[in-house]
Amino acid sequence: MSETRHSLAQFQLKAVDGIKGVVQRVAAMHDRAPSNRSQIALKSGVTLLQSPTGSGKTLMLGRVLEGVRGSLSRPTVWFWFAPYAGLVAQTREALVEQCGSLRVRDLNRDRESIGSRDGDVFVQTWAAVAASNKDARKVRRSSESSLSFDDMLANLRASGFFIGAVIDEAHLNFGASAAVAAEFFLDHIRPDFTILATATPNDDKLEAFEKKAGIEVASRYTVARNDVVDAGLNKVGLKLGVIRFNEGDEKLIDHEQATLQAAWTQHMRVKARLAEHEISVSPLMLVQVEDQGKGGDDPVKRVRDKLIEIGVAEHAIATHTSGEPDPDFHTLAYDPDKHVLIFKVAVATGFDAPRAWTLVSVRPNRGKEFGLQIVGRIMRVHPLVRKIHKSDPILDNGYVLLTDPSLQLGLEAAVEELKAVRSSIEMLTDRLDIYEVDGGPPKMEVNDGNRQSEYFIRPPVTSEERQVRLALLINYGIVRHDVRDMPDAEQDAAIIKGESWQRMVQTPLFGDLPEVERPTNIQSTAPRVGMRHYSLRGDLNLPKALLRELPPDPSKLNDLVDDIARDFCRSADVIALLQRKLSKAHMDLKSLFSSESLETIDLRLRLSNARIAEQAQLAFNFNDSIDPRLLKPALVRALRQIVDDRGIEAEERDLRRAIDLAAMMEPETLKDAIKTAQARQVRVDASEPVPEIYLGPDGLLTSAKGAYGVFPERLNNEERDFARFLDADTTGTVKWWLRNPENETWATRLILPSGHRFFPDFVVGVNGRATPDTIALIEIKDDGETGRLNSDRNVEKARVQHREYKNVFWTFRSDGTWVRGRYAEGLHRIVEQDRFEIKELVYLA
Repeated sequence: MSETRHSLAQFQLKAVDGIKGVVQRVAAMHDRAPSNRSQIALKSGVTLLQSPTGSGKTLMLGRVLEGVRGSLSRPTVWFWFAPYAGLVAQTREALVEQCGSLRVRDLNRDRESIGSRDGDVFVQTWAAVAASNKDARKVRRSSESSLSFDDMLANLRASGFFIGAVIDEAHLNFGASAAVAAEFFLDHIRPDFTILATATPNDDKLEAFEKKAGIEVASRYTVARNDVVDAGLNKVGLKLGVIRFNEGDEKLIDHEQATLQAAWTQHMRVKARLAEHEISVSPLMLVQVEDQGKGGDDPVKRVRDKLIEIGVAEHAIATHTSGEPDPDFHTLAYDPDKHVLIFKVAVATGFDAPRAWTLVSVRPNRGKEFGLQIVGRIMRVHPLVRKIHKSDPILDNGYVLLTDPSLQLGLEAAVEELKAVRSSIEMLTDRLDIYEVDGGPPKMEVNDGNRQSEYFIRPPVTSEERQVRLALLINYGIVRHDVRDMPDAEQDAAIIKGESWQRMVQTPLFGDLPEVERPTNIQSTAPRVGMRHYSLRGDLNLPKALLRELPPDPSKLNDLVDDIARDFCRSADVIALLQRKLSKAHMDLKSLFSSESLETIDLRLRLSNARIAEQAQLAFNFNDSIDPRLLKPALVRALRQIVDDRGIEAEERDLRRAIDLAAMMEPETLKDAIKTAQARQVRVDASEPVPEIYLGPDGLLTSAKGAYGVFPERLNNEERDFARFLDADTTGTVKWWLRNPENETWATRLILPSGHRFFPDFVVGVNGRATPDTIALIEIKDDGETGRLNSDRNVEKARVQHREYKNVFWTFRSDGTWVRGRYAEGLHRIVEQDRFEIKELVYLA
C-alpha cells in the first residue's frame, strides 16, 4: 500500500471543487438564517456525488472534507457512514493515508465533545448507532466514562459546531429500512450538510428516503465514466462470457467447473500478458458464491474443490465470507501469492481489488446490484498498469463469466440483466462495452407437430385420406354408412372417435404384463348369440404347439450380465474412451451492444465423471429385466480383464467413465450385446397347445389355407388383405397360415433386448423352409407415411430373430404392392427392400 499522497485527476478536482462549493454556500445560508437551520439542511444541504466504481469516491469525499476545513464560519465534525463493517476499516485507512489534515476518530471508544476540532471524522456503519443490537445500545447510552452519541451531538451543536454527514454507497442504505434510516437521520443526527455518494444510484430507493426524511437532493455532481477511463482509473471495457460446448458434450460436463476453468484460462492469459509487458502484478480472479442453504453443502468448499481439480494450487485460493471472515481480507488484494478469492455477496460491495481482472458468479440470483457493484470490483486499473492503459485489449478489459444460464434464470435473463447494467452505467457515461460469451439459448423441447403422443389421433389432411379412413371404419362396423353423406367436419369427428375406439379395443389393457392362462376346452361353453366355433383344421398338418421364447432363467442372471459385458466390451470402442478426460470447447467474446468483431478462445474442459454417470443411467435402464446394478459392475470387470490382458494401466474411475461413455455413445451396440447374450440363454417352450377351437362371428369368409378355415375377425385392413394374399398363393409355397394374436399364452413370441415381447402378426407353414414345422413369421405394417413404421419399438423388433424360427419377414404396401422391409444399419430405420415374393419365405435371411 502506497504512503504517497495522490494527486487528483482533473475530473476529481472538478468534483471536489463543485461539492466543496455547495457545502460553503449552504454554510453561508446557515449563517444568514440560523433560525431556519433545519429547513436549510433538508432542502438545500443534501448533495449527491454520482461516480463510477474505481473513480476514487473515498478520495474525492475526503479531499472535500479537507477543503472545507477552516473555510467555514464554524468548525465541522463529520459522521461518515459506510454500509458494511469491512468498509469502515478500509475508509479509515484511506482517510489517514490520503487526507492527513483530517482527524479520524472511533465512535465506540471516543465520544467526548470536549477536544473536538474542525475536520474530525467518525467512520462507522448505520448499524453501529441506529440498530437495536448491544453495541449500538451501548453507543447511544451515557455512562460515567463516556457520553452517549446523542449527548455528544447535542454538546457539539451547543459548542457551535456544524454537523456533517457522509453516506457512502448511499444506494445500500435506502432500501427496506428507509423509514428507520430516515428517523435516525432526522431525529438524531440532523446534519447541516449531507453528502451522498454512490456508483449505482437507485432512484427508487433514494426517492423513498427523500420522502420519508422530507429532504431534497438539491445538488448532484455526476462524473462521466469516460473521464474515469481517460484518467486511467477504470478499464476500457467489460466482457461477459458463457461457454460454447461441442454438441452432445454439454451433458457430460459440470457447467460450474467448466466456467471456473474458462475463467482460469482467461486469468492465465491476463497473467501472461502482464509478464510480456514486464509488469510485476499478480492478477486476481474473483469467485462469487451463493449463501449456504440450511442443511445444504458449503458452496465455498464446493467451489474450492473444483478449482483445485482444474489445477489451481490450494495455497493460492483465499476465501472471505460472513461465516469465515478473513482477518486480513483487505490485504488480499495486495498478496501476490493469492490468485483466487472466493467471496459471498455480503462482502462484495466496496472492497478494493485493483489487481482483479476476472470475476465468476455462481450465485443463482443476480440482479442490477450484481452488475453495478460486484462487476465494479474488476473495473479498477492497477497503478502499475496505467503506463500502458488503453493500449492492450486484454488488459484494458474486465472479464465476467456466469455459470450455466439454465441454473441462473436462463440465458435471456442474464442478457437482460446486463442490458440493465449497461443502461444504468450509461447514466454515468456514454461508453461502456459489455460482451457476452454464449453457446446459444437454452434448449427447450417443443412440440413441433411431428412428435405427437402415440395416443393422438390426427384428423385427415386430404379428401382422399378422409374417404380411405372412413371406408375402413365402415367396413369394420365401427362407423355407420350414412356418415358418408355428412359434412367433412362431422366425418372427421366420426373418424377420430372411431379410430380412438378401435385403438382402445385393440390395445392390450395391461401392456406387457405376464399372460394369464385361459381355458382351451371351449366346447363345454355354449357360444354367444351370433357366434360360432371354428375348429382347427386337421388336413393342413399344423403343429400341436408353437415355440415361444421365454426370458432367461432369473436364477442365471449373473451369467447373463457377464455374457453381455464380454460381448459389449469386445464390440464397442471402449479402450479408446479410457483416456477421454477432456472435451474441446470455445469461449466466444462478442459485443452485445456494438459491432465489435468476435474473438474465440479454445478451451479444453474436464469431463465430469458424476455428470457422465448421471446421463448414462438412461442407457442402462431400457431393459426392465436386467438390473443396472448388476450389469454395470459386470461391464467394469470385463473391461478390467481386457486392459490387464493388454498391459494398460487404468484406475477404477477411468473404467467406470469409459463404460458410461460407451453406453451413451453406442447404445445400439449395447442392445446388440444384450440381444446376442439373450439369444444364447433365452428359453424355448412349447407347452401351450394351439387352441382346437376359434370362437368368432357367424358367417366369416372361408379361407383355403387359414388354420381355422376362415379369415378371423379383428384383422385390420392391411392384415386382412395380406391374409388374402397368402391364401391366394398358387406357387405351392404356403401350406397354411395362422393369425398370431398378441399376448395369448399359446402364441409364439420373441424376447426383445428391452425385455419386452414381440408377437409377429402371422405364423405361416412354408414348404421347404428349414425351421421347426417349416414355420416362417411375418409382421405386417402400414405404409410408413405416418411414422409408426419407424417407431423405436418397431426398429427394435426389426433387429431380432426367433431362436428357432429365425428371421421375421416385414412387409407393407407401397403404391398398392406388397414390398419387403429391412432394417438399414447405417440409417437406423426400416426401409423398402424389394417386391415381396411368396417363394422367398423359404429363405432364412
